[in-house]
Amino acid sequence: MNFSDEVKCVFFSEFHHIAGPKITCQVPTDFPLRDAFDEVHDLIITKPQLYDRLISVDVAGYRVVGCPKCIDDKKYKRNAFIFNFVFVFDSSTDHTPYEPLIQKIGEAFRTYELESSFLSEDTPQKVAKLSHILTTIRDRLNTCGFCTINIDATNDLHLKIVPLLQEPPTVLSYHVPIFTCTREDITNVSWDLTIEQILPYVNGFNHIQKIAMESDVNIDIVMICVQHLIVYKFVKLISIFQYSNMYVCLPKVKTLLTNTNLQSECLDYVAMEGSTPKASDVFRLFCSLEAGLTVRDLCNRNDLSAMGINERMLVQFGLMRDLIRRLQKYPVLGPTVDIEEAPPLPELQPLTEFANLIACLFES
Repeated sequence: MNFSDEVKCVFFSEFHHIAGPKITCQVPTDFPLRDAFDEVHDLIITKPQLYDRLISVDVAGYRVVGCPKCIDDKKYKRNAFIFNFVFVFDSSTDHTPYEPLIQKIGEAFRTYELESSFLSEDTPQKVAKLSHILTTIRDRLNTCGFCTINIDATNDLHLKIVPLLQEPPTVLSYHVPIFTCTREDITNVSWDLTIEQILPYVNGFNHIQKIAMESDVNIDIVMICVQHLIVYKFVKLISIFQYSNMYVCLPKVKTLLTNTNLQSECLDYVAMEGSTPKASDVFRLFCSLEAGLTVRDLCNRNDLSAMGINERMLVQFGLMRDLIRRLQKYPVLGPTVDIEEAPPLPELQPLTEFANLIACLFES
């Protein structure tokens, strides 16, 4: 996650018993939002109905996000102390990862205020201390995404931006998990014991049900473990390999022509033991995949053993790197059409001739 200057400004606002809503401390001090404060102060120092609620409002091209807090106590001039720590972003910035952090800051300082009247005391030392705290928060979050702040002799505040992870896809019993990185990268991570138990059986060919049977783990737990691996981008799902499957190449296959790192990775991955396949042969095979051509047909038309290419690993690499995709066949009940009146099907133009031309360029 990139934290570069996402937090434009941080300020502390409170309700003064004489002046009303005001900005007590702001970092940086010359940020122009002070002029627009009067337009939105009702949403920063709010009515009781909005206390402890996250509030976001756009003003002057910026997005102001805060969580107003209130402490009821007779020791205060108006029997209550209302305050808000507010973050300011560009209006186009996604502030969602900062929302839990903003709520945590408000709740933490509410506790500090109850313990030592940290925020309500009207002294120059309070403004200087707040200025140091807000500067640390803004600078550290913008540079590394976390910070630790010493509030007093007994309290430290720990903040960290945690990016929200996408909802993992549904994992079904016939899905096949495959690693998107080397096995060494995965084994170097400290995993849950159950995940470590199923990792040896993840090879890009075993489906979820088979992994559950061979690892002696409940299939529902295996599905959850694979979802965790998908979230952290160690695994992706592909379909079960069958010689009756049909695949077509995707536009990304052309990167094999220019990306030498991808070429060498592909050749190492698809090569039979003791063989060194040619990049031109691999490219020609990928481009020859088309609707109506099964993997069995591909093997019958080409002597993959002589090329030194493992067809299973070829398909696996293509799916893993998004060079090809599988064509699914589904029965469709359509309107009844007289066969004699049915229009002729368009002829499919295979990429074989083009692939042969490109292969010649490889060899030359």
